[in-house]
Amino acid sequence: MKKIQYLAIVSIVSLFAFTSCSSDDNTDTQKPVVDLVAPKDNARLEAGKDIHFDMIVSDNEGLGSYNVDIHNNFNGHDHSGENHTHALLAVVETKPFAYNNTWDLGGVKNDQIHHHEIVIAANATPGKYHFVVKVLDKAGNQTMVFRNIEIVPSGEGDGGDHDHDHDDHNHAH
Repeated sequence: MKKIQYLAIVSIVSLFAFTSCSSDDNTDTQKPVVDLVAPKDNARLEAGKDIHFDMIVSDNEGLGSYNVDIHNNFNGHDHSGENHTHALLAVVETKPFAYNNTWDLGGVKNDQIHHHEIVIAANATPGKYHFVVKVLDKAGNQTMVFRNIEIVPSGEGDGGDHDHDHDDHNHAH
């Protein structure tokens, strides 16, 4: 009797082991494809204005989410030369800009993201920044795209290469 119970338990455990192994063969390992249209690399974006964000994303199984992270790429402090006092005043009057937000893509396979939700603070410290986009698919595969951008005082930007008519905005994301 004990031998039959032992064989039944071994059979059930083997069935679960084979079932779990077979599902691993279908795991999605393909990363999402990201075409970051805007902002362009080395864009000069103005403090106090919105950022024209535009990208096309796709995945073989389904998209999960995307994240935008903007952080400074400068140390803001220089002990050389006579500009030491001037540099300290600039740091007091402005604040390094930082932004981090994530949006859900709802499992669709393709999407075009276009919005102007990211607004640079009017007192953002001018300088070099990184604009990082991370896109995850439903399986957790990630693609990252980087842009070097520069935040400049109002009136000194390049307009963010913004030459469309605003009729094709997708505000769903």
